[in-house]
Amino acid sequence: MFHAADLRTFLKTFGTVFRLHCVHTSDTTRYQRHRPAETSAASYDAAIQTTRRTQADSAYRPSMPLRPAGTSRVSAKTHHDASTSPGHPLTAALPRQLLVTPDVTSRTHIAEFASQLAQALARGTRLVQLRNRSLDADGYRALAESALALTHAAGAQLILNPPHDVADRWLAADGVIAGTVPQADGWHLTSERLMSCATRPVGWKIVSAACHDAAQLAQATRLGLDFVTLSPVLATATHPDATPLGWPTFTTLAAQTSLPVFALGGMRAETLTSARNAGAYGIAAIRAFWPAG
Repeated sequence: MFHAADLRTFLKTFGTVFRLHCVHTSDTTRYQRHRPAETSAASYDAAIQTTRRTQADSAYRPSMPLRPAGTSRVSAKTHHDASTSPGHPLTAALPRQLLVTPDVTSRTHIAEFASQLAQALARGTRLVQLRNRSLDADGYRALAESALALTHAAGAQLILNPPHDVADRWLAADGVIAGTVPQADGWHLTSERLMSCATRPVGWKIVSAACHDAAQLAQATRLGLDFVTLSPVLATATHPDATPLGWPTFTTLAAQTSLPVFALGGMRAETLTSARNAGAYGIAAIRAFWPAG
């Protein structure tokens, strides 16, 4: 004969077992309903449990951007926000080294230039600024077309930086005069043209600019450019009379923009680590990346 206390214990135990059975049956039925026909119940159940554990772990794991080498923890979020914004070249793996080409003084030297550029590309150069201050419009167009064929064949990107008078002819009202400019990947603004722009030049995947002070960095940031060069960091033979910024001043200035900053002036391939430790995204150079003639 059951006592009242025994009956209550029995009913409580039976109810718990029944509820557990219902939950298990409901879960099993639900899993079977969504389980692919070729997957066994045991393996599917194991996968479900693994997914649940992963989701539970993720719920308590904060999302932190990866911190690039040479970037402080304080600036990691700024770097992350800039590098993941829509259209930002960092999303397309912007190279850390920017080759600025030496001047070509005559169209008769284009073949020699092309041979040296091919060597630089074979060594791994993937971002090229085609700087020239000597050719006329036709000469620079021929130079650009030669460089375009080589860079694109190597999977590299070419940014135009023509003589000032050529740039004046090819650009108008912050845009490109249709049909006149070689179809390169980008355009590099001189610091003077940068400060005269009201908006970002249209028609280019990449727009960069030369900066030398805080005001120019602020303008480049306002226009939403893709990256800048900041120079001269160290003494350079290209501009022997220019006063170098030095690394401390470079660091202070580079921290004032969210744009990727390439250190320019006196750079060598082995300077990359020092540059990144000073806040640079990468380095830009002529001689360091250009094959000896």
